[in-house]
Amino acid sequence: METAASVADGQKTEKRGEFAADGQNTEKGVLSAVGGQKSGENGESTAGGQKSGKKAAKKRPADLFALRERLLMKRYPLKGEEEPAGNGKGSQENIRQENGQKAAAYGNVRLGKTGQEDASGTQGRKKMVIGLPRVLDFWDTMPFWTTFFRTLGFEVKISDASTRAMYESGLSAIPSDTVCFPAKLVHGHLRNLVKHGVDRIFFPSISIKESENREKTSESMCAVVKGYPLVIQNSDKGWLPDSVILDTPMFFWPTRKDKQRQLEIYMKDTFGIGERETKEAMEQGERAMEAFRRELKEAARRVLDEVKEEGGFAVILASRPYQNDSLVNHRLPQMFTSQGIPVLTADSVPGAEEVKLDGSRLDIVNNYHARMLSTAVLAAESPYLEYVQIGSFGCGHDAYLSDEIVRLMREISGKTPLFLKLDESDIQGPLRIRVRSFLETLRMRRREEHALEAKKLRDPYPVKFTQKDKKERVVLVPNTSHAFSRIMSAAMAGQGLRAVPLEIGRDDAIACGKRYVHNDICFPAQIVIGEAISALKSGAYDPNHTAIAMGKYIGDCRLTHYSELLRKALDDAGFPQVPILTNDDKDDKDLHPGFKMNLVSALRIAFSLPMIDALEELLRKIRPYETVPGSADAAFERGMTALETGLREHGVAGAKKGFSQAIREFQEVSYDRSQLKPRVLIVGEYLLNFHPGANGEIEWYLEKNGFEIIEARMTDVIRKTYFSRKTQVMEYRLHRSAGEKLWLSAADRFFDLAHDMTDKIASAHPLYEPPCRMPDLVKESDSVIYHTFDTGEGVLIPAEILHHAKKGCRAFVILQPFGCLPNHIVGRGIVKKLKERYPDAQILSLDYDPDVSFANVENRLQMLIMNAKQKEAFPQAGGSS
Repeated sequence: METAASVADGQKTEKRGEFAADGQNTEKGVLSAVGGQKSGENGESTAGGQKSGKKAAKKRPADLFALRERLLMKRYPLKGEEEPAGNGKGSQENIRQENGQKAAAYGNVRLGKTGQEDASGTQGRKKMVIGLPRVLDFWDTMPFWTTFFRTLGFEVKISDASTRAMYESGLSAIPSDTVCFPAKLVHGHLRNLVKHGVDRIFFPSISIKESENREKTSESMCAVVKGYPLVIQNSDKGWLPDSVILDTPMFFWPTRKDKQRQLEIYMKDTFGIGERETKEAMEQGERAMEAFRRELKEAARRVLDEVKEEGGFAVILASRPYQNDSLVNHRLPQMFTSQGIPVLTADSVPGAEEVKLDGSRLDIVNNYHARMLSTAVLAAESPYLEYVQIGSFGCGHDAYLSDEIVRLMREISGKTPLFLKLDESDIQGPLRIRVRSFLETLRMRRREEHALEAKKLRDPYPVKFTQKDKKERVVLVPNTSHAFSRIMSAAMAGQGLRAVPLEIGRDDAIACGKRYVHNDICFPAQIVIGEAISALKSGAYDPNHTAIAMGKYIGDCRLTHYSELLRKALDDAGFPQVPILTNDDKDDKDLHPGFKMNLVSALRIAFSLPMIDALEELLRKIRPYETVPGSADAAFERGMTALETGLREHGVAGAKKGFSQAIREFQEVSYDRSQLKPRVLIVGEYLLNFHPGANGEIEWYLEKNGFEIIEARMTDVIRKTYFSRKTQVMEYRLHRSAGEKLWLSAADRFFDLAHDMTDKIASAHPLYEPPCRMPDLVKESDSVIYHTFDTGEGVLIPAEILHHAKKGCRAFVILQPFGCLPNHIVGRGIVKKLKERYPDAQILSLDYDPDVSFANVENRLQMLIMNAKQKEAFPQAGGSS
């Protein structure tokens, strides 16, 4: 009989995957998870490291990670059912799955592609086995989904607990070797489900979830968590037998009503199940989730009461839900409990959802992050709690989260958390040393300190950009592309700012970014912050009369937190007096009360973006063929100056006039396109695309090696946010305010008007080709990634590649920052599918970070260059595309 300890240790048994953590929830196991009594040796440690008397019973310290896993995987009673014996807080007997073993009724059912025929009717559903992989978000929602499907009459099979062998079974299918370990495990779990004979695997892509805390913006999901079902569809589906269907529906659930409506539609379309049945199943699933959370929090309360009574402490082992997996956390909880320290999970801590996080520098956009930040605050305030954060190698969010957790805890009470970064490597020895060292430090500190004094958090951004600063400070604008930064500066000048676009940062900026920005933060953050710090250090600007402008976006990309990263970098570099302003018109953190980007400025930027795209397109079409070297670049600079000056001085009308002049400048450039060169499309993370200092002048390098460059368009990058949110609202009928719906539609319409103006003026040049606009462009990607998916560059990378492949381009370079989470999904995650569509295409993914040598990039590019020159079917002489 399997013990609770073996469940927690991730050992494989015959019945892995059944409910209630494989059916073995003994009374002894549950008590050990929450600090149950056990007779022990004299003088052993009890909860919180306190010594018991010689004849006192030894209490095994509570391990809420083990309890949490059992509560997640157990079978919750359906409406009208009695709680099965041993399934509650009391005795925990072996629980079998409701439908038991696959009976004769199951037989040899084989589903068609839709599953409709066999799925219709309750009897058909009882024949069907739905497989749920024990991965990613299921570690937070498994009680809901198991109860939901059981209510509808399906049999449910959970994949077995993670093992090394399971991980290795899917290793060859992982498309990105730098993605986090929890994501890599997905491939093995899906194979495990197929081995167990499931009929369908349910693995949804959930982009938005309702906030569970006080922050309304806390609704985004991690790019990898929400996007990995798409990676499986695009890169790891060929091995599935025809008899198994992989369901990866895309959901957006900002409210409960949205969740209910979308589930009703999905179940109707997929299984022919009516709305009333789905609604009832959803309600029962929610009751199961409530029971799970209630039992977990009650267990945590008992632990806290115990450590308070004994004068000890518990450790909050803060992690994302999927780090509850024993293979992922390397049995870290047991390393604490073996030292007499009880362990709590972040979601078990009572009151965490009510913690106000306005004292954090971070915008709260993710429920998992909110749990970690909230419990860090509670641990800092309590004499009975200490804090350890689990991170994953390859997790782009951990860098800023860990820095902010350290800042919060030190400011509140001077406590220092422990941060442990884990991956698939076996590191039991070093981990034990870190844990023991941390605990010894804690015990020394706790012996020496008196009563804990918790202080109130100060304003996270005490230096503000005020109305007065408009006149007194120069505003430095770092680069995305230099053209875009010039347009931004000109638009901001219309609101009275003395905005100055910085020169393109190169080695000095990269060195500054590397020095003052966490080395696990993405390269784009390092380069733009490095440009700002480098400019201040140059002596060209007085820090007392300078501010920095920074882009802002609220979502799952790290761009959301550039302001926090910049504030820390400025403070560390010796410029605490320099304020920050952003394009965020809400400014919830009150960084810049003296400036809010208004609608006029936003419109000026929107109308100028297609213009700079048009000028850059003409530059790339002419420069490889110019008869006078340097003439195309010179014309571009004159044209950009005319456009920038016109926008700065006369708004959209001035930009229109300046753009007309810019087109005339290009009409004067002589070129010869009688012998066309092979073309290469550069796509990827947008700053790397457009910033020559960051990408190592890749455009120049490829041109010198005989290519004509095609680039993604900045207009689409900016428009994507409005377009994707608008289509989500329209196609999923999301509950959003009337004002937000109106703004999203209007903003998207403005871009069409801007395109109309640009096309009319630019058509005077014979090489200008009106671009494929976003509503049509994104349709190209629907067979790969549906156009409502919005992480990172969203669908732009596959859409651009497919669009230009149709036009004959066969060389593609995807630029991505090392560790960029969205690009695991929309970059490397799509390459296999695209190559299946165009087998003769070359698609090269290049990772960049501050330490990358261009020699390494060059080596990889040379193979593409040689192959492209041989393979590309050259267009007819004189062609313009």
